[in-house]
Amino acid sequence: MYEVEIMTGFSAAHLLRNYNGKCERLHGHNYKVTVTARASSPGESGLVIDFGDLKRAANAAADKLDHRFLNEVPPFDAIEPSAENLAHYLFEEIAHELGDHAGMLHRVSVWESDNSRATYLRDVP
Repeated sequence: MYEVEIMTGFSAAHLLRNYNGKCERLHGHNYKVTVTARASSPGESGLVIDFGDLKRAANAAADKLDHRFLNEVPPFDAIEPSAENLAHYLFEEIAHELGDHAGMLHRVSVWESDNSRATYLRDVP
């Protein structure tokens, strides 16, 4: 199995509505996002997917959240803007941006800090 991974990021503020602790107060993060595509073999070009294509898709998704108050951005106006929910949202947005290559998308991780991340992983049968 081959994997390629890119990193991107965005800065945003949020608060957790259904949480009892300091994260219920307004605060921000410089989020780092890692995006992994996977294939059983490289194509004729020798690539799983072009890094540039993967980066463009990830940047397009992250740009929708950059410098925003996440609690006001759908769907986070209705669900918690947790790292877990952000990872799932970004996975779906990146898959949409990838179009025909969406099936290669394997994993999206959202890092709230250098040592804390949440990951959404494609469920493989």
